[in-house]
Amino acid sequence: MSNAIKDQLWRLINSLNKAEKRNFKIYSKRAGGTSETKFIRLFDVLDKLPAPDDTLVLKRMKINQGQLSNLKRHLYQEVLTSLRMIHIDKEIDIELREQIDFVRILYGKGHYIDALRTLERAKAKAVEHNQDLLQLEIIEFQKMIEARHITLSRQVDNKMDLLLNESAEKSYSFLNTSELFNLNIQIHGRYIENGHSRNLKELVENEEFWHQIQTRRVDRETVSSTFHQKINRFQAAMWYNYIQLQLEEALEAALNAITLFQLSQQMIFKDPDLYMRCIYYVTVLAYLHNRGDLIDRYVNRLEHFLEDENIQLNTNSRRIGNTYLYLASSNALFIHGKYQEAYELSHKVHKAYTDGDFRPNNHRWGLFLYKQAAAAFLIDEYDEALDYLNEVIYMKSGILRQDLLINTRLLHAICNYELGNFSLVDYHLTGIARLLRRSKETAEVHKLGVSGLRRLLSAPPAERGDVYPKLAEELNELSKRPYEAKALAYLDLREWVARS
Repeated sequence: MSNAIKDQLWRLINSLNKAEKRNFKIYSKRAGGTSETKFIRLFDVLDKLPAPDDTLVLKRMKINQGQLSNLKRHLYQEVLTSLRMIHIDKEIDIELREQIDFVRILYGKGHYIDALRTLERAKAKAVEHNQDLLQLEIIEFQKMIEARHITLSRQVDNKMDLLLNESAEKSYSFLNTSELFNLNIQIHGRYIENGHSRNLKELVENEEFWHQIQTRRVDRETVSSTFHQKINRFQAAMWYNYIQLQLEEALEAALNAITLFQLSQQMIFKDPDLYMRCIYYVTVLAYLHNRGDLIDRYVNRLEHFLEDENIQLNTNSRRIGNTYLYLASSNALFIHGKYQEAYELSHKVHKAYTDGDFRPNNHRWGLFLYKQAAAAFLIDEYDEALDYLNEVIYMKSGILRQDLLINTRLLHAICNYELGNFSLVDYHLTGIARLLRRSKETAEVHKLGVSGLRRLLSAPPAERGDVYPKLAEELNELSKRPYEAKALAYLDLREWVARS
């Protein structure tokens, strides 16, 4: 059995906050448990462990491995059940599924009319909260009861016809939603697999792919569009335009998604993760489009959202929100040239990470480390920048994007050059050149950065100052190309050349 499976109970208990742990204890006692009950004792033991350790648990519990496995399974279910009781008032889909469970009990008792009334109330709530799949499940349950039993609803004229029409419309609508979700995933996957269009051939190929994955059903409007259909249309359009480096159009699509949330306020509470993700997309595209005013506005919106006491975010949502906020805030400071403030923010983030208050995934942490290095570099703290860059280069786990690795390695070489470690720079340039040759994320500005460093190393010290104007001219020329401009947004070699 893998460690990931074996350790899932410890991870779940370790993720509980104080209120959730207290609720579990209350729930367990109401269910007939006492402090001496073995699964409660196991909870207390695991709660105190800094890391999973079955050997220590067996010793403290004085049980065998078979008993421990059974206790773990039971405790896992009990913890999840107690969490469900907490979140049922916060998560509308959990509440609706409970209502459907109640209906199954009523139906099993033969209370068909009461079951139908409960389903009707649940359906109204599902419509109100854009729960398309649950709405369809409720309608299908209604159909089954109406088809098998004579109920009072038969007294309503055309009751079955109305129900069948509603079922057909919702089935079609849900299929439409599913296909638009597929469209969004396909075009996003296209970006992950191939990256941006960098020449006319790739522009045409990606345009053809975009039209190919459209379906007639997506474009037909025989039923009104739901929230999820619209949000997937906007996000798919954003990814397509982003692939084509049509940043203005991509930004417009991202802003449309935010507007949709503003028109459907309950969806902000229902799916805060998607809402924050949409805000983050706007800040990234605003950064790439050099819209400082826009990035400031949406960083403030995200900050206020996270501070809003009326928004009840779970642990995962809070972590996602803080990740987006730190990244967006850093970009906002860079776009305004506030490098000292960006440097101070990076120290705040690093302290939160060291203290265990902030735990992004490895790739996100790699991004933070790179941004911390960039901020340190821009205020001439080259040694500190190298420390952060080395952390990225020697990360033992996680998949890092190729563009992040390229920027990290190149900035690492530039920092060493500024510190006068010329032999070290020369040694690393060979590896960087090899990385650039095999990576599909390589931009011409990256190659120019390598060749520029080599020119500086080969030039006599007195003549190195003459290399920079030529480099600046070449970089400015390349910046006119969309893909090169995007590469410069994350490692602006022009800033380094201008300061040298």
